[in-house]
Amino acid sequence: MGFLKNKKKLLIIGLDGVPYDMIGKFSDCSLMPNIKRIFASGKLVKMEVGLPEISSVSWSSFMTGTDPGKHGIFGFTDIENGTYEYRFPDFRDLQAPTFFDELGEKKKRSVIINLPSTYPAREIPGVLISGFVAIDLKKAVYPLTYLPFLKNSGYMIDIDARKGKEKKSEFISDLHTSLKTRKKAADFFWEKEKWDVFMFTITGTDRLHHFLFDAYADETHRYHDEFLKYYEEIDNLIGDFFSKIPGGGEFETIILSDHGFGPIQNEVYLTPILKKHGFYDAEPGEGKSLETITGNARAFALEPSRIFIHQKGKYPRGSVDREDYDTIREEIKQLFEEYKINSRKVIKKVYFKEEIYSSRFLDRAADIVLLSNPGFDLKVGLTKKAEYGSSHFTGMHLRDNAFFFTSKPELLPEKMTIFSVKDIIFQSLNLDPPSSNR
Repeated sequence: MGFLKNKKKLLIIGLDGVPYDMIGKFSDCSLMPNIKRIFASGKLVKMEVGLPEISSVSWSSFMTGTDPGKHGIFGFTDIENGTYEYRFPDFRDLQAPTFFDELGEKKKRSVIINLPSTYPAREIPGVLISGFVAIDLKKAVYPLTYLPFLKNSGYMIDIDARKGKEKKSEFISDLHTSLKTRKKAADFFWEKEKWDVFMFTITGTDRLHHFLFDAYADETHRYHDEFLKYYEEIDNLIGDFFSKIPGGGEFETIILSDHGFGPIQNEVYLTPILKKHGFYDAEPGEGKSLETITGNARAFALEPSRIFIHQKGKYPRGSVDREDYDTIREEIKQLFEEYKINSRKVIKKVYFKEEIYSSRFLDRAADIVLLSNPGFDLKVGLTKKAEYGSSHFTGMHLRDNAFFFTSKPELLPEKMTIFSVKDIIFQSLNLDPPSSNR
C-alpha cells in the first residue's frame, strides 16, 4: 500500500549527531557504498543549527522551521515558572506547527519513526512512533492500534545509555538491536501505510559518538572496528530503503543530521565559574538542584550552555533589579569572552537572547547563551568544585558541522541552516512552503 505510482514521494532519513566531515569521509570510501551512490544523485552540504546545539532544540526547529523563540523548546530541561523545580519540556510544549501537521492540511500523510522530541505521541495525519526522550511505548505510538505489533516485534524505543559508561560491549550490542527492531517496524509501515512522506531517524549515532567518539579516528582503539561496523549497518539499512523504491513514480530524498560532533578536550563547568566571580551562591551542602540557591546569587546556569539572570519578581529569591539587568549581563558576557583554559579561549561567542531568538516566547529563554570553541564541552556542573575536568564522554555537539543532503540541489539556499529544511520538504513535494515559517 505504501507506494502509489506517479505520485510525489519523499523519504527523509535523520542521522542524529553525524558531522558533515564524517559522513563525507565514509561516503568517499568503501565503508558506505549505498550512501555514496545516493549522494551522487544530489548534493551534500554543511548545515548550521540553532542554539543550544542539542537534539531537543534542533529537531524541534527542523519540524517547525522556526527558532526556539517561536516553537518554545529551549533545552532538555527548564524550571517551572516561579520556582526552582526542574521540568522536562516534551512534544506537548511545542508551540509551532510541524511539517507533518501542515502537510496533513494538504491531504498528505506522513510516517514518522523515532524522531526525537515527539513524545508523548499525539494524533497526526499518518503514523507517529516517538523518539528520544520516549519512556513508555504505549504513550509513544499513534495510532494506538499499532501498539500490539510493536510489542510483539520487540520494538525498542530507546537503549540504556548508561551502559556506554562501563559496559561498552553491551552498549554497542544494544545499538545494533535497537536499529534492527526499528527497521523491522519501518519495513512494516512502508508497506502497510499509505504515505507521502516517510521519515526514519537513527539516534544511535549520537549515543555512539558521546561515549566512543575517540574510537572514530584512532585505529588502535579497542572499539574502532565496532564504530565502523555500526556505520556499515546504517549504510545497509539505507540501501535497503532504496531497493524498495519502484519505478514509475516521482521520488525525492533528504538525509540530514541535527547537529555536528567533535572530540572533547575539556568539560567546562559553568556554576563554579559563576560562583568564583561572585555571580552564583547557594546554601552549603550537595546543592544537586537550584532549590539551594540564595538571594545573593545574581545568575545561574541550566544545561548545556544557558545562563539566567536571577531577577526579582521572576524567581522566588531573585535579587537583580530591572535597572541592573543589562549591567550584569554585560559583566557575565565579558567574563566568558575572556575566559581561558591553558591559554585557550573557551567561548567562541556570547549571545544575548534577543540576538538569536524570536520574540514570541523570549521571556522563557535564557538571558545568555554560550557557544564554545570546539573541544570545550559546556556543562552546568552544579556540584562541581573545579572549573573544568573530564568524564566518560569523549564526544561533544558542534553547531556548524551538521550535514544536509537533498536530491533536489536547486532548492538549497545560499546558506543552509536547519530552519530552511521545512521549506525544502514542501518544495520537494511540489508544494508551496507554509506561511507559518518564521
